[in-house]
Amino acid sequence: MNFKALSVLTAALMSAGPALAAEVTELQYATVAPERTPWGAHFLNRKQAAETAAKGSLKIDMFFSSQLGDEPTVVRQLIRGRIDIAGQSNTATSLIVPEFSLLAAPFLFKDAAQSDCVFDNHVKPIFGPLLEAKGVVLLSYMEVGFPALYSKTPIRTVADIKGMKIRVAPSAPYPLYFNEAGAIAVPLAGSDTVPAMQTGQVNAIHNSTVFGLSVGYQKIGPHVTYLPSHHDIGTVVMSKRSWDRLTREQKDSMLEMGKEVNALRKSIRDTQEALLKGAAGKDGVMVYRPEGAELAEFRARGAKAQEELVKSIGPSAVPIWARIQAAVKACGG
Repeated sequence: MNFKALSVLTAALMSAGPALAAEVTELQYATVAPERTPWGAHFLNRKQAAETAAKGSLKIDMFFSSQLGDEPTVVRQLIRGRIDIAGQSNTATSLIVPEFSLLAAPFLFKDAAQSDCVFDNHVKPIFGPLLEAKGVVLLSYMEVGFPALYSKTPIRTVADIKGMKIRVAPSAPYPLYFNEAGAIAVPLAGSDTVPAMQTGQVNAIHNSTVFGLSVGYQKIGPHVTYLPSHHDIGTVVMSKRSWDRLTREQKDSMLEMGKEVNALRKSIRDTQEALLKGAAGKDGVMVYRPEGAELAEFRARGAKAQEELVKSIGPSAVPIWARIQAAVKACGG
């Protein structure tokens, strides 16, 4: 081989070397959240941060609006490693670890600040190991916000929901509370909610204020009652099978998913207020916020429902509930 040919071959190998070494790991990230929501913006921001930290060795493909299936479907695929990452509700997370639903116990927190303290300082040590034992790695938690009721008739007091069929999330904290308050709770998946309201299967919808107003529940339930009965916190989780395939550097990069949670909180809470104010009086929509004695009456139904929630999960919930209560106390409870 002459010198010129050797030089060309050497240059070709040198240029190909980095390309051969820089193998890119592709990951699928599924969520029910629409892209044009605070959650969508947060997920895209954190995806970019993780890819940047991985220096090109990770490519994360986002799938919004249930493109890869509803939450129960995604949970099953996540555990099997067929979907790598999920940004999901607390209801979906409780399908993996039922005790996670304790965090959505009715009126568990006195306000958002107390909840923030509990999640910032106590949640990951409690639930990280439990989730990992079931095949998923807890990367982060995320604000979902406080819920509202979207109904065909006004709801201002506990008496107004007596005997009312209310759609609730298919997770124990929600039917237990509303049944205790005198309603008839109807657990339904998100995809079944609108048809149920349209056909009269339910007379009201209980769901996240931001999500509900964003998708237009107020169009079929024009009486919107903001009721902070449950503070819903979701999670960003990764299949342990997928996690175990990553390099140490890639794992460190994925921890970027857990940053900027305060920015998401602010975005959700600002959006919640803007949506409530924007909906009031538009197209006949009425917005109501129980306060004082009316709110206290709703809150009073929470204690019994909390007890029933712990019992419904079983003995494994007792020590976890004790740790959550200790965390609430440490945060000014």
